[in-house]
Amino acid sequence: MLIKLIGSAIVLCSCTAAGVFFAYKDRYRAEDLKEMKRGLLLLKSEISYNSKPLYEALIDISGKLNDTVSEIFEDSGRLLKSRKVGSASEAWEKTLLNRKGRTFYKKEDMDALIAFGQALGGSDIKCQLSNIDMAVDYIDTKSAELLKKHSKDSRLYKSAGLLGGILIVVVLF
Repeated sequence: MLIKLIGSAIVLCSCTAAGVFFAYKDRYRAEDLKEMKRGLLLLKSEISYNSKPLYEALIDISGKLNDTVSEIFEDSGRLLKSRKVGSASEAWEKTLLNRKGRTFYKKEDMDALIAFGQALGGSDIKCQLSNIDMAVDYIDTKSAELLKKHSKDSRLYKSAGLLGGILIVVVLF
């Protein structure tokens, strides 16, 4: 009997935790996007006002960011510095794809960030700045959508997790 109660508690807690995870998944994605926006705005100011090489700017920016986004900027800068890649866009894309599993970005986010990287370091300053502005606009609209969706769906996911756990416990025991 005690084993059944312990098993029931474990199943109930697991299902509730899964519901909470799914409830906050959109919020974590929005936070990752906002951190990327912060990095892009820092890159914009580096391009506009400083005359550092791109790899040095990327490495400097990585020290001002958090988590995986910081690693994306740092790894891109280090790849450029080591000259293991042919261009800045190749370094950016390679780093994004390597770090994809550590972020909450979806395919559409990755596509937008890779598209941003296509013009990175390969054109004049005006084009790069407008490209950063386009990426920031995408991030702003997507973040607003995600936060709206989170506020709407988070309670549903939490309740579904708890009720799913109760259903499994009732069916099994």
